[in-house]
Amino acid sequence: MILTACLCGTALCAMYYLKEQYDYTIRRMPPGPPSIPFIGNALSLDPKAPHLSLLELAKKYGDIFSIKLGSQRVVILNTCDVIKEAYKGLDISHRPNIYCMDVLVGDKGFLTCNDTNQWRLHTRLCRSALRIINNSSLGVKISEEADCLINKILDYHGKPFNPCQDLYLASLNVLCNISFGERYSHTDPELHDILDYSAEILKVISPVHPVNALPWLRHFPNKWFERLMKAKEQRDRLLMRKYVQHVATYKDGEIRDMLDAMLASAKQAVQEKDDNSLSVLTPEHIIINMWLMFFAGTDTVANTLQWGLLYMAAFPKKQAKVHDQIEQVLGKDGLLTLNCRARLPYLEATVNEIMRFSSLTTLGVPHAAAVDTKVRGYYIPKGTQVMANFWAVHHDETVWDQPHEFIPERFLDSDGNLRNMSEFPYFMPFSTGQRSCIGKGMAKAELFLLLGKLLHKFCFQLPENAKADLEGLASVSLIPKPYQIRALERAMYI
Repeated sequence: MILTACLCGTALCAMYYLKEQYDYTIRRMPPGPPSIPFIGNALSLDPKAPHLSLLELAKKYGDIFSIKLGSQRVVILNTCDVIKEAYKGLDISHRPNIYCMDVLVGDKGFLTCNDTNQWRLHTRLCRSALRIINNSSLGVKISEEADCLINKILDYHGKPFNPCQDLYLASLNVLCNISFGERYSHTDPELHDILDYSAEILKVISPVHPVNALPWLRHFPNKWFERLMKAKEQRDRLLMRKYVQHVATYKDGEIRDMLDAMLASAKQAVQEKDDNSLSVLTPEHIIINMWLMFFAGTDTVANTLQWGLLYMAAFPKKQAKVHDQIEQVLGKDGLLTLNCRARLPYLEATVNEIMRFSSLTTLGVPHAAAVDTKVRGYYIPKGTQVMANFWAVHHDETVWDQPHEFIPERFLDSDGNLRNMSEFPYFMPFSTGQRSCIGKGMAKAELFLLLGKLLHKFCFQLPENAKADLEGLASVSLIPKPYQIRALERAMYI
């Protein structure tokens, strides 16, 4: 019996390795390191810094290679050119099947939809709603939240504090205000519901989480699936309540937020008998897209701001240049608005450099091959997951001068004006191609106003004897390790 089991095991392993060599040599799939049955290449990746592990593998296997996560092959793209080639069309525009995202979103949201026509409808309607808000109240809503954040930081009276929760709440409130026309205080019980279900969702959203890598676990009692379903129920109750309230209070011609803009689109589609648009404007579709907007946007903006404050404290000479330009343009009491962007190129350049240097969305949102296709002569079968190592692109020494240094000036010309971003095809904080981030304009506006208003009011410093740790922690994004910072009022500091 033991001998038979050993022989069967040996035969299965041999078949596994023969299949792997067949994929590489006959099918011409992107090369990669040898993998282990059931485990794949998990032992080759540092869970604390997977982007760096992938960078090391690229040095051996090339700009495009593949690894296995469990039994699933994943193609990794590591340079600007190969990412742009892969993502420019529709061949690699699908999303992979990630179980928790199927549960949370299915095909009802712009982020996960794989039907090309429906995805285009989703993005057109979402962009239209964003455009309405951008042209009306975006700057006002962000500025209101920035002022509340400043008042909260003033309460620390220059003493060290961890900015994480305050920045997260500010980012969440901006997105909730834009999406639903509401903001929360720190003590609001509804806020804690949002924080609770968002934290649970973040725990299981990774493609390598057990509930995604082994979706058959859902058939057995397990804490991951139970928590996921509880979080989904909390989310759906809250979002449907918002939807019902908006339907009851909606008035033609009065667009208060993105949900109103979506309701206006739905009403117009009914009048025009546009069944295609109506198919993605059901209550479920609308609330899912609203959730995707503020769920994805909240973490991205909050984490970027965390990096931003840390960099300002770690690089005081760069912070001083931002202070100087803001003071030259606005004085000490001037009002910073989105209309100031052209007059504050160093602040704009600093926001760009924060996004490049941190590269917090290290691998972006996973793609999948919509059809059998080829990239750089390598075969990528339909359904294969594809990921881009944006951290590698943003720290590529062949395209960036001193990429491991924090230098906002790289985005400015010799006269101190912001260079045209077409000069930086290798700058990809919002991905690239067909499925780049649809909310990037809104995110950049948030970062400019929130960071700019904070720097107008405060000088940020590390506590005495503290050193800045810029390594970061890898989770869904690359986030700063918890840190303390001091915010000194500039009127008192200067």
